[in-house]
Amino acid sequence: MGIDVSIIIVNYNTKQLTSDCIDSIVEKTQGISYEIILVDNASTDGSKEMFTKDDRITYIYSEKNGGFGYGNNLGMKVAKGSYFFLLNSDTLLVNNAVKEFYDYAESQNQKKVYGCYLQNANGQFCCSSFFFPAFTIKKFLKRCLGKQQKEIFDSQIRNVEAISGADMFFHREIYDKIGGFDEQIFLYGEEGEWEYRMLKAGYPCCIIPQPKIIHLEGQSMKMSPTKMAIKWKSHFYILKKHMSYPTYLLARVYYTINLLSRNISHLMDAEYAPYFRVILTPVNKN
Repeated sequence: MGIDVSIIIVNYNTKQLTSDCIDSIVEKTQGISYEIILVDNASTDGSKEMFTKDDRITYIYSEKNGGFGYGNNLGMKVAKGSYFFLLNSDTLLVNNAVKEFYDYAESQNQKKVYGCYLQNANGQFCCSSFFFPAFTIKKFLKRCLGKQQKEIFDSQIRNVEAISGADMFFHREIYDKIGGFDEQIFLYGEEGEWEYRMLKAGYPCCIIPQPKIIHLEGQSMKMSPTKMAIKWKSHFYILKKHMSYPTYLLARVYYTINLLSRNISHLMDAEYAPYFRVILTPVNKN
């Protein structure tokens, strides 16, 4: 008999968060067959020593930290489940979320990528979905001139442009057809780029209210100027990949002016050097 769901977690120096996440899965998940695959991106915090002894999981240790997408790709390559559930290490299951996702997905004719209304540690809704970048001038102008798009937290089943990478539940058929994450993206935006390719192939994203998951957002990676540089490097890569080249040039001009004006006071700050290096990197067509 096959496995219903492969739960894939990527860990990078988040030993305790990851351990708590696994404990919550084991405690809350019932009535469904599943495996937990933990991919460790070269952690140095004692994770390897801890998790190699955990017989509840399949542990994969990577000798390099290739990023979020890279780690998930390693996990999906060995996953045996009919469904894949990509789960952040800084999450906690509140109810039988895995089965809730599975039962709902099985009841639908169209295959989609599912997420839930994530909550923070205080029980308040936090970022569960987001919008794709404006890949065309028409869409960019529409956003600038129209009403600001906002995430809706109404506990209703609704299609959204993209869901948070903290909890992505989908049939393995989608992975087989689309392939995995783009590993050129080290961190930030990789799930949106992947979901954009899924949408173009006919697999939309959907938020459902039944699963309950806490996302301790930001605890796995605090923001800093260096991490801001990683974020914008990823963003520019994604824009270049999915925009026409002239549109990409216009976007870079817009973002360069906007980001420089917002951070001009840090121009002589050595800590911000990686950030400004990314913003001011010359644009080429290749």
